[in-house]
Amino acid sequence: MKQSFAATLFFVVSALGGVVKDKPSSSGTATVNIAKSVGEATFLGSNFIYGFPDNGTEVDTSIPDYLVTDIKFNACRAGGAQIEAPGWTKGGYEGYIGRFNSTLSNYRTTRKYGGDFILLIHDLWGADGGSGALSPYPGDHGNWTEMETFLGQLMDDIKANDMLGGLVMDIWNEPELEIFWARSWTQYVEYYVRASKIVRAGLPDTLISGPSMAHSPSLDSEKLKAWMASVSGNDTVPDIYSWHQIGVWERQLDTTIPEFDTLREQYNLPDRPFDVNEYAWTSEQNPANSVYYLAQCERHNVRCLRANWGGGSDLHNYMGNLIYKTNSTYYPNGEWQLYKYYAGMVGNRIETSASSDLLFDVFATISENTVKVIAGTRTVQEPYEISISGLNVLGLPTSGVVNVRTYRFDWEGSQGEVNAPVDLGCAEHTYSEDTASNPFSVFRT
Repeated sequence: MKQSFAATLFFVVSALGGVVKDKPSSSGTATVNIAKSVGEATFLGSNFIYGFPDNGTEVDTSIPDYLVTDIKFNACRAGGAQIEAPGWTKGGYEGYIGRFNSTLSNYRTTRKYGGDFILLIHDLWGADGGSGALSPYPGDHGNWTEMETFLGQLMDDIKANDMLGGLVMDIWNEPELEIFWARSWTQYVEYYVRASKIVRAGLPDTLISGPSMAHSPSLDSEKLKAWMASVSGNDTVPDIYSWHQIGVWERQLDTTIPEFDTLREQYNLPDRPFDVNEYAWTSEQNPANSVYYLAQCERHNVRCLRANWGGGSDLHNYMGNLIYKTNSTYYPNGEWQLYKYYAGMVGNRIETSASSDLLFDVFATISENTVKVIAGTRTVQEPYEISISGLNVLGLPTSGVVNVRTYRFDWEGSQGEVNAPVDLGCAEHTYSEDTASNPFSVFRT
């Protein structure tokens, strides 16, 4: 008997291509198990670093609300980088206050939409990349007075401007890169411990994140291990563990989370939430790669923020390259359309697994009797398949024929306007043993 659930199962090809009609040899299979839910969908990847225009110290209103709310935005990370004001170390209080005002505006815009705000201390200090070894850093020559004065001023301004709600203090960004920390690792670790204690004392109810390293965790990371050894047992373990996942060379959360947990247990650190506070290299910011990252973040319950590759005023705009504008009119690109669909994947998340080569992944949700699946590759141009099991949860027999509606998300570049996904219509797929085995062949071009 033919069973139709075209309104129940939505398969979305988040790729720069589509469904292969004449199926070639597959490079691997990702799986979806409808029978096993793994928690409520909370849109862990709908976040970005910077991305909101500055408006003095006030909420920005230049970006239409729907471009923010339709993707269920829930977190931003900023600190006044790359503006005319140079920061504390290059301009004293006057150099700092301009960056603080930018931060305050971004904070207020973020809170308007109910998002958490991750404050970048290093940007307010003035170490926003390329400062060089001649610039001052906390603890130079064993002197911590300037750092203590700076943090005292920052915390006073945070409290005076009612910035405590939804606030996370990020102790330093990418400290293992010389462009952000041109000093020894020993000096960084001492700074981290001192700054954490100061912030905990001054803002006792505010969350702290760290170490925010540019490189994702690995078992052979001597710097990460030195940081763990230092913070273990001295009340400076962050409330949120954080790092970046940028580029294929940093592997993926399926690999890095287990390795971080192995090291965490080795150094007797508590189990706490994770932030991937920057994800996706610039060439990875397209619908196919974004689905890959979203799937990884959702599988491991990690809040993830899109990296922002804009410079100067462009850094403070375009929501992490999800939108653009002509004159003063903003519009969505193809990735924004993907994130809008992702935001509509309400209900419970479903257990999934990536392909064995870890280059193709899926994210899926179920709400009442509706299942949605999005799929994408990580920078490769190969065919992949999906196996969906547990169809009996939808009230279907163990075998039959189903109709599946498929959409495609096109990509015209970060500045290319895309107003909707492409509806590829419904197609029949035969399944048996409660599993739609390899019914979909997906590729990226």
